[in-house]
Amino acid sequence: METIRIFAAPHKALRKTMSAFLVLAGQTNFKNEKAVEKLKNTGNEMFFLLTSHAETEDKIVLNALEMKLPGASEHDKNDHIKIHELQHKLEVQLNRLNTSVSENEAHDFYLGFASFFSLYLEHIDEEETVTQKLIWENFSTEEQLAIRTSIVAKMKPETYAIWLRHIIPAQNETENLMMLGAILRNMLSENFETLLENLERNMSEEDFLNIKIRAFELSNQN
Repeated sequence: METIRIFAAPHKALRKTMSAFLVLAGQTNFKNEKAVEKLKNTGNEMFFLLTSHAETEDKIVLNALEMKLPGASEHDKNDHIKIHELQHKLEVQLNRLNTSVSENEAHDFYLGFASFFSLYLEHIDEEETVTQKLIWENFSTEEQLAIRTSIVAKMKPETYAIWLRHIIPAQNETENLMMLGAILRNMLSENFETLLENLERNMSEEDFLNIKIRAFELSNQN
């Protein structure tokens, strides 16, 4: 079924998060210690999501595809290896940044990440077109749903919470209603309240209020 987009939610989150980090890297005053720490904390969470996503794709999505079509996952997995090497260099560079770096060093990091982001956008575009088409052609609706369910089931709760904090602000209202409905059916009420608190820190006041209203309406329907 071509309405099940395995890659859409995490890729929307990563596009939003990486673009925001690129802007932040360009804005950061490296003479300000708090600004540098904010850049590091934001970057480390972003890199955590990138690593989490690559591992999920390799172990679940691409392995399932490989079982159906031997060799079909090779291109994406090789991309992941190259991306991981570039990402690691950027992570090391990020964590070495401090208030003593020169303007040139700061700008070099900005340019390096911009180049990496460009490469990453090309990679995920191919996954959402070429790889996704292979999944639609070779997996039943039930199998696609099973893959998506397995991704969440095998993810640590704290990792899932971080993902949701980035996914929901990146999605449209229809996508969020579907996701929140599923979450409400499977998550304890106190955990859902924690989720909303995390979202409030990552969304505009207007967008968060809309999500909170929708979540309340959905909870009354269940």
